[in-house]
Amino acid sequence: MKPKSPHYARIRADVLAIAMHVPRGALVSFAAVGAHLDVMPRHVAYILAMLDGPERDRLPWHRLVAVDGRVTKPVQRELLEGEGFVFDDKGYIYGFPVQLVDVDRLKHGVPAQTRPA
Repeated sequence: MKPKSPHYARIRADVLAIAMHVPRGALVSFAAVGAHLDVMPRHVAYILAMLDGPERDRLPWHRLVAVDGRVTKPVQRELLEGEGFVFDDKGYIYGFPVQLVDVDRLKHGVPAQTRPA
């Protein structure tokens, strides 16, 4: 996918770098990644939703989830269940807050961003 702008390209690259470093058994919220990059959580979710097949296959995109721990995409849920996550009947991850990791503690190398005023 060709980036729409230089800013989008940078944000996309940063989201993918962070996603690549979320370890198995851990989760990060779209909101936490968005806060780290100073973008809206929905922008993070959009970037992940637009991944092409090869990117989806090589990135652990499924470890980035909504801030409430609810997963609505069947493919994402299946991948997370394959890693041992358990869901309730409404699609929420059991014990969700415990599996969250701090974006700043991951070794992704992406500095926290602040948009100019």
